[in-house]
Amino acid sequence: MWIIVMALVIVPLAAVLLSLNQQKLYQASAEVMVSNQDLAATLTNTNNGNSSQINPDRYLQTQAKLARVSTVVRRTLSASGLGSEAVDSFLSRSSVAPAANADTMGMAVRDHNPMLAVALATEYARQFVAYRHELDTTALVSARRHVENQMAKLRASGGASSALYASYAQSDERLHEMETLQTSNVSVVQAAQNAVLVQPRTRRNGILGLLLGLMFGIGLALLYEALDTRVRTAEETGRALGGLPLLARLPEPPKSLRKRNELVMLARPGGPQGEAYRMLRANLDFVTLEREARTIMVTSALIGEGKTTTAANLALTLARAGRQVVLVELDLRRPRLDALFGLDNTPGLTDVVLGKAALEDAITLVSSTDLSNRSSYAGRPILTGSSEEGALGILHSGPLPPSPGEFVGTQALAKVLAELGELAETVLIDAPPLLEVGDAMTLSSRVDAMLIVTRLEHLHRNTLRELARTLEQCPAQKLGFVLTGVEERNGYGYGYGYTLPDGETVSAQFGASE
Repeated sequence: MWIIVMALVIVPLAAVLLSLNQQKLYQASAEVMVSNQDLAATLTNTNNGNSSQINPDRYLQTQAKLARVSTVVRRTLSASGLGSEAVDSFLSRSSVAPAANADTMGMAVRDHNPMLAVALATEYARQFVAYRHELDTTALVSARRHVENQMAKLRASGGASSALYASYAQSDERLHEMETLQTSNVSVVQAAQNAVLVQPRTRRNGILGLLLGLMFGIGLALLYEALDTRVRTAEETGRALGGLPLLARLPEPPKSLRKRNELVMLARPGGPQGEAYRMLRANLDFVTLEREARTIMVTSALIGEGKTTTAANLALTLARAGRQVVLVELDLRRPRLDALFGLDNTPGLTDVVLGKAALEDAITLVSSTDLSNRSSYAGRPILTGSSEEGALGILHSGPLPPSPGEFVGTQALAKVLAELGELAETVLIDAPPLLEVGDAMTLSSRVDAMLIVTRLEHLHRNTLRELARTLEQCPAQKLGFVLTGVEERNGYGYGYGYTLPDGETVSAQFGASE
């Protein structure tokens, strides 16, 4: 749509601007009538067979060609005081057009001066009439000169009283009479009266530009759609991923939160973004209702689709609902959980796997409502069943290993993940993108299920097909996929008002519109 709108604005605007910058040009027209009389045949009572067989349209076209000969143009320019102008220049700004179903022709001339255009059009017609008259009387003049030469020869030889001389005298008289009576087969019936503006035609050009812009915009939009391989809808994504269900559409977090590196479920849990994560939690409960899925890996196809943010907010949402959750950082190439939760100076997963720290010491318990309220897990009872309230434990990456791909395949890591599965109701693992490195595929054999995070503006059909092929090779269950970066106006079609603890009411509108 934006391509079509841009074409509808730019093309007509360019047409109007070009028209306004054009120099004014005026056109005047004179009209001549064309006939096909044969005076000689009329006076001698003879029939010219060719005259009755002349095609009127062809005859008019012939006269139009005659009007464009250089002789007529030079005489017109000379009579108008423009003798220095080239013949081709005049021909380029003049035209002769035979009328349809009439024996007339229009002779038009264009000029920047309207008065000069009128004068040139009229003079052009007059000079063509004179030229055509010369053509019509050429034969008579030539014949009379011949007769007069013969009479002169007879007089010189003393034969002025002969019968032959009398015959020549009679022929000369008749030829003189015919020359006198012969009129041009072309005559001016309407001299040019006024000149009309033919350039610029701003309104016409604007309308034509609008129509051209519409056609050009539609064509360009169709070409763009044909060349654009991005995935457009959630339905297309689900079909390409083998029928995986869509679990949630997650709106883009506000810019203010992204700048401060804050999570939606901590800063604005009552807003539309927070409600979208509650929908994800509810749908996740449905798809795991009849299957064992305690350890869930959150991954994506490519970098930048929002998997880490999704995993962190989902962990907070589950904890706020009373679950015992551990969020594990296993994206060892681009770890972000330590920055999101402020865990830079605490031991991490790699410390546990290498035996440098106990698992209880590496897990940091954080409040699902206030990150400043945190404590060490060490010495506490197991999370499962420890309280009616939820708990969130964070296990960040720790020091990064030199070879993450080999690290995620170690038995030591598998043992740690198994211990975490016994420790909490739900273990969420932030894993690397599936198509970027092989870490996620290796981890898929260590977890119960997988949750795929996708972003439509990043996902292309070729990438989606590759993702589907890779998922088929992963042994873990595929719970479904999540769309991130969805605009809030693409909501479910209903809204609620939430009253926060400080009394502020937030309206939320969310959901599926496709």
